[in-house]
Amino acid sequence: MKQFIVLIAVLPIMLIFLSQFAYDQRTGESIAFIQNAVYAAKENAKQRGEFDEEIKKKIINDISKGLDIPESYISVETSEGEKRRYALGEGRLIDYKVSVRLDNVMAGGSLMGIKKADNYTIYVIDSYTASEKI
Repeated sequence: MKQFIVLIAVLPIMLIFLSQFAYDQRTGESIAFIQNAVYAAKENAKQRGEFDEEIKKKIINDISKGLDIPESYISVETSEGEKRRYALGEGRLIDYKVSVRLDNVMAGGSLMGIKKADNYTIYVIDSYTASEKI
């Protein structure tokens, strides 16, 4: 009987840890999707010499629809102005930063004392690329 009582007490905690693997897998797939969308946009920006509004809107739209999250969860910041390939030094580098909020990253968060409003992470890609525009 003691073993049954201990099993009933421990089983929910064990199930939370097992379900965390599924949550991690889902989060990993979301991150891979974000990386692919940003990579495609970066390649377009290299050709154009900047992240123009069309590319920024495409990143936000693709990630929002692909992950089924609100557009307000996605932020795209880039360096201003067109960059040229023949410039020396950092004058030809296009800086960009894409931030995406991902919800429900912890299984059983409420059972562990994590509020629903706090059960999220923000994935950030902060990098640069060289312009290919002549």
